[in-house]
Amino acid sequence: MRDLPASLLLDVLGRQRFGVEYQPLVHAKTGEIVAYEALARFYDQAGAILRTDHVFHALHDSPLTLFQVEYQMKQLQIDRAPAGTLFLNLDPDAYQAADDGDEAHALLELISPRADVVLEIIENSDLSDAKQSARMADAFSQRQVRLALDDIGAPHSMLSLPLLLQVDCLKFDRSWFGQLDCPKAHAALVSLISYARETGKQTVMEGVENDAQLAKARTLGVDLVQGFIYRPWFVTHQA
Repeated sequence: MRDLPASLLLDVLGRQRFGVEYQPLVHAKTGEIVAYEALARFYDQAGAILRTDHVFHALHDSPLTLFQVEYQMKQLQIDRAPAGTLFLNLDPDAYQAADDGDEAHALLELISPRADVVLEIIENSDLSDAKQSARMADAFSQRQVRLALDDIGAPHSMLSLPLLLQVDCLKFDRSWFGQLDCPKAHAALVSLISYARETGKQTVMEGVENDAQLAKARTLGVDLVQGFIYRPWFVTHQA
Protein backbone atom coordinates (compact mmCIF):
# COMPACT_ATOMS: atom_id res chain seq x y z
CA MET A 1 0.00 0.00 0.00
CA ARG A 2 1.40 3.35 -1.05
CA ASP A 3 2.63 6.16 1.21
CA LEU A 4 1.71 4.59 4.57
CA PRO A 5 3.17 1.54 6.33
CA ALA A 6 0.67 -1.31 6.16
CA SER A 7 0.80 -1.72 9.95
CA LEU A 8 -0.18 1.92 10.48
CA LEU A 9 -3.04 1.74 7.98
CA LEU A 10 -4.35 -1.48 9.52
CA ASP A 11 -4.27 0.13 12.97
CA VAL A 12 -6.18 3.17 11.72
CA LEU A 13 -8.83 0.99 10.09
CA GLY A 14 -9.06 -1.61 12.83
CA ARG A 15 -9.35 0.95 15.61
CA GLN A 16 -11.50 3.26 13.49
CA ARG A 17 -9.24 6.20 14.20
CA PHE A 18 -11.47 8.42 12.07
CA GLY A 19 -12.63 11.96 12.47
CA VAL A 20 -14.33 14.76 10.62
CA GLU A 21 -13.55 18.45 10.32
CA TYR A 22 -16.33 20.80 9.29
CA GLN A 23 -15.13 23.92 7.50
CA PRO A 24 -17.61 26.78 7.07
CA LEU A 25 -18.66 28.20 3.73
CA VAL A 26 -19.25 31.89 4.33
CA HIS A 27 -21.32 34.42 2.40
CA ALA A 28 -18.76 36.66 0.71
CA LYS A 29 -20.66 39.90 1.37
CA THR A 30 -22.39 39.37 4.73
CA GLY A 31 -19.87 37.11 6.48
CA GLU A 32 -22.66 34.73 7.48
CA ILE A 33 -21.99 30.98 7.67
CA VAL A 34 -24.38 29.38 5.19
CA ALA A 35 -23.00 25.81 4.96
CA TYR A 36 -20.26 23.46 6.12
CA GLU A 37 -18.00 21.12 4.18
CA ALA A 38 -17.18 17.81 5.89
CA LEU A 39 -13.55 16.72 5.49
CA ALA A 40 -12.16 13.33 6.52
CA ARG A 41 -9.50 13.12 9.18
CA PHE A 42 -7.40 10.12 10.26
CA TYR A 43 -5.25 9.75 13.39
CA ASP A 44 -2.36 7.58 14.55
CA GLN A 45 -2.09 5.97 18.00
CA ALA A 46 -0.72 9.19 19.49
CA GLY A 47 -3.60 11.24 18.13
CA ALA A 48 -1.54 12.97 15.47
CA ILE A 49 -3.36 13.75 12.23
CA LEU A 50 -2.26 11.70 9.23
CA ARG A 51 -2.21 13.14 5.75
CA THR A 52 -5.61 12.39 4.28
CA ASP A 53 -4.29 12.06 0.73
CA HIS A 54 -1.78 9.42 1.90
CA VAL A 55 -4.51 7.38 3.57
CA PHE A 56 -6.79 7.49 0.53
CA HIS A 57 -3.94 6.72 -1.86
CA ALA A 58 -3.20 3.59 0.17
CA LEU A 59 -6.88 2.64 0.30
CA HIS A 60 -7.08 2.73 -3.50
CA ASP A 61 -5.03 -0.48 -3.53
CA SER A 62 -8.13 -2.25 -2.15
CA PRO A 63 -11.34 -0.89 -3.76
CA LEU A 64 -13.66 -2.76 -1.38
CA THR A 65 -11.81 -1.42 1.66
CA LEU A 66 -11.94 2.06 0.13
CA PHE A 67 -15.71 1.73 -0.20
CA GLN A 68 -16.11 0.47 3.38
CA VAL A 69 -14.05 3.32 4.83
CA GLU A 70 -15.84 5.90 2.69
CA TYR A 71 -19.21 4.55 3.83
CA GLN A 72 -18.22 4.69 7.50
CA MET A 73 -16.79 8.17 7.02
CA LYS A 74 -19.97 9.43 5.38
CA GLN A 75 -22.06 8.02 8.22
CA LEU A 76 -19.91 9.92 10.70
CA GLN A 77 -19.97 13.12 8.66
CA ILE A 78 -23.76 13.07 8.35
CA ASP A 79 -24.41 12.05 11.96
CA ARG A 80 -22.20 14.77 13.49
CA ALA A 81 -22.97 17.55 11.00
CA PRO A 82 -23.99 21.01 12.18
CA ALA A 83 -27.45 22.16 11.18
CA GLY A 84 -27.87 23.48 7.65
CA THR A 85 -26.42 22.71 4.25
CA LEU A 86 -23.70 20.07 4.22
CA PHE A 87 -21.12 19.71 1.43
CA LEU A 88 -19.81 16.14 1.15
CA ASN A 89 -16.88 14.81 -0.88
CA LEU A 90 -17.24 11.34 -2.34
CA ASP A 91 -14.46 9.42 -4.08
CA PRO A 92 -15.74 8.13 -7.45
CA ASP A 93 -13.56 5.03 -7.03
CA ALA A 94 -15.29 4.23 -3.74
CA TYR A 95 -18.65 4.59 -5.42
CA GLN A 96 -17.54 2.47 -8.37
CA ALA A 97 -16.26 -0.30 -6.09
CA ALA A 98 -19.80 -1.08 -4.93
CA ASP A 99 -21.67 -0.14 -8.10
CA ASP A 100 -23.33 -3.25 -9.52
CA GLY A 101 -25.92 -1.32 -11.51
CA ASP A 102 -28.53 -1.64 -8.78
CA GLU A 103 -30.41 1.57 -8.03
CA ALA A 104 -30.21 0.74 -4.30
CA HIS A 105 -26.50 1.62 -4.07
CA ALA A 106 -25.44 1.78 -0.42
CA LEU A 107 -23.93 5.28 -0.70
CA LEU A 108 -26.97 6.55 -2.58
CA GLU A 109 -29.25 5.21 0.14
CA LEU A 110 -27.09 6.76 2.85
CA ILE A 111 -26.67 10.24 1.37
CA SER A 112 -29.74 11.00 -0.73
CA PRO A 113 -32.37 11.08 2.08
CA ARG A 114 -30.78 14.22 3.56
CA ALA A 115 -32.36 17.10 1.67
CA ASP A 116 -29.68 19.72 2.40
CA VAL A 117 -26.66 17.81 1.06
CA VAL A 118 -24.48 19.08 -1.77
CA LEU A 119 -22.31 16.32 -3.20
CA GLU A 120 -18.90 17.49 -4.42
CA ILE A 121 -17.61 15.90 -7.62
CA ILE A 122 -13.82 16.07 -7.70
CA GLU A 123 -12.07 17.45 -10.77
CA ASN A 124 -10.25 14.65 -12.59
CA SER A 125 -6.84 14.12 -14.16
CA ASP A 126 -7.72 11.43 -16.72
CA LEU A 127 -10.59 10.31 -18.93
CA SER A 128 -11.35 7.15 -16.96
CA ASP A 129 -11.85 9.14 -13.75
CA ALA A 130 -13.99 11.64 -15.61
CA LYS A 131 -16.31 8.88 -16.79
CA GLN A 132 -16.63 7.50 -13.27
CA SER A 133 -17.41 10.95 -11.92
CA ALA A 134 -20.06 11.46 -14.59
CA ARG A 135 -21.76 8.15 -13.75
CA MET A 136 -21.77 8.97 -10.06
CA ALA A 137 -23.09 12.47 -10.73
CA ASP A 138 -25.92 11.08 -12.84
CA ALA A 139 -26.94 8.63 -10.12
CA PHE A 140 -27.12 11.29 -7.42
CA SER A 141 -28.74 13.84 -9.71
CA GLN A 142 -31.55 11.37 -10.39
CA ARG A 143 -32.12 11.28 -6.62
CA GLN A 144 -32.43 15.10 -6.60
CA VAL A 145 -29.12 15.55 -4.76
CA ARG A 146 -27.48 18.87 -5.57
CA LEU A 147 -24.00 18.67 -7.07
CA ALA A 148 -20.88 20.82 -6.87
CA LEU A 149 -17.86 20.61 -9.16
CA ASP A 150 -14.84 20.82 -6.87
CA ASP A 151 -11.27 22.06 -7.43
CA ILE A 152 -11.97 23.84 -10.72
CA GLY A 153 -8.66 25.08 -12.07
CA ALA A 154 -6.46 22.85 -9.89
CA PRO A 155 -3.12 21.89 -11.49
CA HIS A 156 -3.27 18.80 -13.72
CA SER A 157 -7.07 18.63 -13.59
CA MET A 158 -9.50 18.44 -16.48
CA LEU A 159 -12.66 20.49 -16.85
CA SER A 160 -15.54 18.31 -18.00
CA LEU A 161 -18.12 20.28 -19.98
CA PRO A 162 -20.97 17.82 -19.25
CA LEU A 163 -20.28 18.08 -15.51
CA LEU A 164 -19.92 21.85 -15.74
CA LEU A 165 -23.38 22.01 -17.27
CA GLN A 166 -24.91 19.51 -14.84
CA VAL A 167 -23.77 20.75 -11.45
CA ASP A 168 -25.48 23.32 -9.24
CA CYS A 169 -22.33 24.84 -7.74
CA LEU A 170 -18.82 25.69 -8.99
CA LYS A 171 -15.97 25.55 -6.47
CA PHE A 172 -12.78 27.27 -7.59
CA ASP A 173 -9.43 25.88 -6.49
CA ARG A 174 -7.11 27.95 -4.29
CA SER A 175 -4.51 27.98 -7.08
CA TRP A 176 -6.43 30.78 -8.85
CA PHE A 177 -5.04 33.27 -6.34
CA GLY A 178 -1.56 32.67 -7.75
CA GLN A 179 -2.70 33.23 -11.35
CA LEU A 180 -4.89 36.31 -11.24
CA ASP A 181 -2.05 38.61 -12.32
CA CYS A 182 -2.15 36.77 -15.65
CA PRO A 183 -4.76 38.49 -17.88
CA LYS A 184 -5.79 35.21 -19.53
CA ALA A 185 -6.26 33.42 -16.23
CA HIS A 186 -8.16 36.36 -14.80
CA ALA A 187 -10.43 36.48 -17.85
CA ALA A 188 -11.08 32.73 -17.62
CA LEU A 189 -12.14 32.92 -13.97
CA VAL A 190 -14.32 35.99 -14.54
CA SER A 191 -15.99 34.19 -17.47
CA LEU A 192 -16.72 31.09 -15.38
CA ILE A 193 -18.20 33.20 -12.58
CA SER A 194 -20.31 35.09 -15.11
CA TYR A 195 -21.48 31.80 -16.63
CA ALA A 196 -22.49 30.55 -13.17
CA ARG A 197 -24.41 33.73 -12.44
CA GLU A 198 -26.26 33.60 -15.76
CA THR A 199 -27.24 29.95 -15.28
CA GLY A 200 -28.22 30.13 -11.61
CA LYS A 201 -25.25 28.19 -10.26
CA GLN A 202 -23.67 29.01 -6.91
CA THR A 203 -19.96 29.88 -6.76
CA VAL A 204 -17.39 29.20 -4.04
CA MET A 205 -13.82 30.47 -3.84
CA GLU A 206 -11.65 28.02 -1.89
CA GLY A 207 -8.37 28.65 -0.12
CA VAL A 208 -9.05 32.12 1.26
CA GLU A 209 -6.33 32.68 3.85
CA ASN A 210 -6.14 36.43 4.43
CA ASP A 211 -8.02 39.70 4.10
CA ALA A 212 -6.45 40.52 0.73
CA GLN A 213 -7.70 37.27 -0.78
CA LEU A 214 -11.12 37.78 0.78
CA ALA A 215 -11.30 41.24 -0.78
CA LYS A 216 -10.31 39.78 -4.16
CA ALA A 217 -13.00 37.11 -3.91
CA ARG A 218 -15.58 39.80 -3.15
CA THR A 219 -14.41 41.84 -6.14
CA LEU A 220 -14.73 38.79 -8.39
CA GLY A 221 -18.31 38.42 -7.26
CA VAL A 222 -18.35 34.86 -5.92
CA ASP A 223 -21.21 33.88 -3.64
CA LEU A 224 -19.33 32.01 -0.93
CA VAL A 225 -15.77 31.81 0.39
CA GLN A 226 -13.95 29.09 2.28
CA GLY A 227 -10.50 28.71 3.78
CA PHE A 228 -8.14 29.01 6.73
CA ILE A 229 -9.10 32.62 7.34
CA TYR A 230 -12.09 31.03 9.10
CA ARG A 231 -10.07 28.46 11.08
CA PRO A 232 -11.53 29.62 14.44
CA TRP A 233 -14.92 28.48 13.14
CA PHE A 234 -13.79 24.94 12.20
CA VAL A 235 -15.58 22.15 14.08
CA THR A 236 -13.84 18.81 14.68
CA HIS A 237 -15.20 15.45 15.90
CA GLN A 238 -13.56 12.06 16.30
CA ALA A 239 -15.40 8.75 15.95
